[in-house]
Amino acid sequence: MSLYVKEELNTIDDPVRIVEDIQGMRDAIERLRNGELSDEEFRRYRLHRGIYGQRADQQGFNMVRVKVPYGLLTSKQLIRLGEIARTFADGIAHVTTRQDIQLHWVQLQNIPAVMESLADVGLTTREACGNSVRNIVGSPLAGVAKDELFDVTPYARLLAKHLLRNSLSQQLPRKFKISFSGSSDESDAIVPWIHDIGFVASLKQEDGIVRKGFRVFVGGGLGSQPRVADVLEEFMPVEQLIPTAEAILAIFNTLGNRENRNKARMKFVLWKLGLDGFRHRVNEERLRILQLGRVFTTEEESETGYLPLQDGFPGYTKASIEFQRWADFNVISQKQDEYNVVYVNPTIGDLTTDQLFSLSDLANRFSNGNVRTTTQQDIVLRWIRSSDLVALYQELKRVGLHQAGAQTIANVTSCPGADTCNLGITHSRALGKELTQLFLRTPDWIEVLKDLRIKISGCPNSCGQHHIASIGFYGAAKNVNGRQIPSYIMMIGGGLNSGGQSFADTIGKIPARYIVEAVSRILRTFLTQRTEDENFWQYVERVGVRSFREEIKDLVDIRSEQANDDLFIDLGEKSAFIAKTGVGECAV
Repeated sequence: MSLYVKEELNTIDDPVRIVEDIQGMRDAIERLRNGELSDEEFRRYRLHRGIYGQRADQQGFNMVRVKVPYGLLTSKQLIRLGEIARTFADGIAHVTTRQDIQLHWVQLQNIPAVMESLADVGLTTREACGNSVRNIVGSPLAGVAKDELFDVTPYARLLAKHLLRNSLSQQLPRKFKISFSGSSDESDAIVPWIHDIGFVASLKQEDGIVRKGFRVFVGGGLGSQPRVADVLEEFMPVEQLIPTAEAILAIFNTLGNRENRNKARMKFVLWKLGLDGFRHRVNEERLRILQLGRVFTTEEESETGYLPLQDGFPGYTKASIEFQRWADFNVISQKQDEYNVVYVNPTIGDLTTDQLFSLSDLANRFSNGNVRTTTQQDIVLRWIRSSDLVALYQELKRVGLHQAGAQTIANVTSCPGADTCNLGITHSRALGKELTQLFLRTPDWIEVLKDLRIKISGCPNSCGQHHIASIGFYGAAKNVNGRQIPSYIMMIGGGLNSGGQSFADTIGKIPARYIVEAVSRILRTFLTQRTEDENFWQYVERVGVRSFREEIKDLVDIRSEQANDDLFIDLGEKSAFIAKTGVGECAV
């Protein structure tokens, strides 16, 4: 049966310009090898085209970041990603916290072939790195969420397509991040208040007509100096989407700090001007843009081609207790009756080649040939008929993608860390796997702690978004007996609670091998000492950060006689830990 899938829904790049980029990359690699292009010149060139170098001891290998606008991928693209991962990378595709796909261990000489293979199915790496507008994230539930005001997909697509290769976003002072949400309760995990611009769907009635628009957040960000975004406007008509984005980018391009990269993000412009001063400049610049008379149209297009309810999928009919547990956590009903969203949560966002191929097949058999990635490093299948859920579960189980606990504390988020990143201090992926196993061993915790999130970064830069975690970690080193212990700074209480945004507070530096114990202690204490109906954030506020520090004090204060050899070896590693960091290309 034809599904009538619009494959162009996530194709934002110009095919002709992609061909030019691919040939340009071939030429640049050749010039680098001939000594005609310096390492620094080549680095700037490749970063703008989504190619990162890996760690100093991994010279010649690269990470390829594939831009996935608002997380939408087709079944054909999943197959191609699997083929590339198998042929040119390490057999793994990593879903990031910005809904991108990253491929690691790609040799430099193979980069043009990878770019060409991606372009063949409408995918691009252009401006996935560098001082540009990064991947625009969007609600994975857009068009199907019960609480959304309207489908934000066409607006996210319009802006992503408009800003790619746009002269405004080629030489920015620093990277720039934009998000789209369909509702204000963050059920889609988009978190607009950590973005340079966050657009949240809004409606306004004027003269008996309901108008679509956005509540606009500006100046948010994480990193070493996190900042909660300000609300620029409570309601911006959708017709002003592009003029508003262009106005903000123009101001950032003019006033952003180009001398000190540590002060270059747009949040520092907000700190300098203040919200009123910034708003005044935006209004002036937007008016100038509007007076140019340009017109931007947005097609009200969404995903189509869902399977008719009456057909049903023949086969599995028996629902087990195991299935019911999975359905309780990983399935939510759509606003369209009898259709569902299914979350697939691969551990720390890693998908094998075979799993990519299987997801492609399942998207065609059970859905409309599309999936969406999430900022929680999940894959979402939409338009799943209720009658097909048991069959889909059995198929996911067959390829090891049936893990329950999506969108709960068991859905641990982690960046690649020191496995491949030059800035990585610790192997955060290994810690992510250890914590995932903790919750698989204690499944009862998943239900009572389902609103909590654990996020891990291998360094302070918050690629794993540890600042907004209920329990967050970032990599560090602890010196004991003249040797280094791989450690993590543990943080508590980040995220959205009762409409209030908060960043987590630091409670201590803990050896990597004590982290599971630290998490277990804190969760057990919370569960036994909370008052009736008290959530985690309320508990943190009531007992105070100091009580958490006391809870883990013995894990933080490591005496010389306690330091056995295992403590000096990072999780997942065999040799003694030494903190080795280089020039982080996410900061280039």
